[in-house]
Amino acid sequence: MYALAMSFESLRHTPEFELPPNAPGAPADLISLISECYEGLAKAVVSKMIRRGKYDQIATIVCQDNPSKKTTPIASPDDIADYCMMCMQYDMDKTDEPGTYKVALFGPPGKGRFERSKHVDLGEGDGTARSKTMMSEGELIEQQAQYIGELHSQSIAVLETLHGMVKPLLSENKEMMKIISESARRLAEVENARMRFDLELKMHNDEMKMKELEEEEKTRRWNETMVVIKESGMVEGFMKAILKKIKGGSEPEKKHLKIEKPAMPKRSSSYNYEVKENSGSVLEKAKKKKSKKKKKYKISKETQKLVERGDEMSVEQLEEIFEASGMSKARENPTALMVEILKMSIDENGQWTTIQEVLSEEQFILFQKITKTETDAEIIPMLKELYSMKGSRRFLKLEEHLNEDQQSYIDKLLEIAMSD
Repeated sequence: MYALAMSFESLRHTPEFELPPNAPGAPADLISLISECYEGLAKAVVSKMIRRGKYDQIATIVCQDNPSKKTTPIASPDDIADYCMMCMQYDMDKTDEPGTYKVALFGPPGKGRFERSKHVDLGEGDGTARSKTMMSEGELIEQQAQYIGELHSQSIAVLETLHGMVKPLLSENKEMMKIISESARRLAEVENARMRFDLELKMHNDEMKMKELEEEEKTRRWNETMVVIKESGMVEGFMKAILKKIKGGSEPEKKHLKIEKPAMPKRSSSYNYEVKENSGSVLEKAKKKKSKKKKKYKISKETQKLVERGDEMSVEQLEEIFEASGMSKARENPTALMVEILKMSIDENGQWTTIQEVLSEEQFILFQKITKTETDAEIIPMLKELYSMKGSRRFLKLEEHLNEDQQSYIDKLLEIAMSD
């Protein structure tokens, strides 16, 4: 810092304002520039930079009157530099905003005119002035173009490097995508196979469940039928008829066969008999007869005695009789067994005429057809059809002509007809 006591008599400035008593020391670059332009220096213009390319002029310092290319100011370059710093300090005191200032030096008018400038930075706020190089628009554009060119070159180099790195990666990625696609396809095939297996397993389980339900339903129907049969008094006659069949079936059946003895052939020690009957080969029928004879009905003596005495039998004993009588499919067709017992009871009591009179013609024909059918699969649909016929009240009237046991059979058959 220095005082205003320095000699500035040869220098003046416009507009007029009082210079401050002290100011920061001038940077060496500014003094050096003034020294270079000292010969012919006419004035120095001090301005404050608002932004790049825009300045607010503070003062114009007149260095010499009537300057020429060969004349020099009376004040030294140091004095002129210090005077410029005084103007800058004045502006800072006025605005209280330090910043960057420009000192523009101008030569004499005419051919010797020149213009040089230097920027001084007072923005740090520490009281020290620093010179600052500011580029012109042309220099800035040139430098920016150079910088952009360098960036472009670097970008090209980076892109080439990336291309060298990415190309093999893309090739590898392509191969990996093929592997992934193949894996996905195989995984889809495995998943489809698994789903197909799960579906088949579920279908199998559902099928097994249906079979179990069918078996449960058959068992239920069989047990219900056996309860009706066991509680029925007319089953005794049926059991005796079965027993008679069993006993009769144990004896070989005899047929009238016509046997012819042919002439004995020469040089043969065996006889060849040809058995004939009215139609077909008797030998074949004899073989069939022999195969039938092998099948014998067997029941325990205890069960046989119960049938003969008409004593009450257990469900197991009833099943034993049905099996022994050749009714091995009775368990599969409990409704047909019930119909058979009811038919036998009607036959024994000679009730067909009464039934024909009570039922309608269509009902009677279908009822007769039911009593001649041997499987539940055929009987149950016909029972439903019979029940749905017009005149279902005739069955209530029919029960008046049946005994209590027969009524229990009719009720059970109607229950089956009404079931889902």
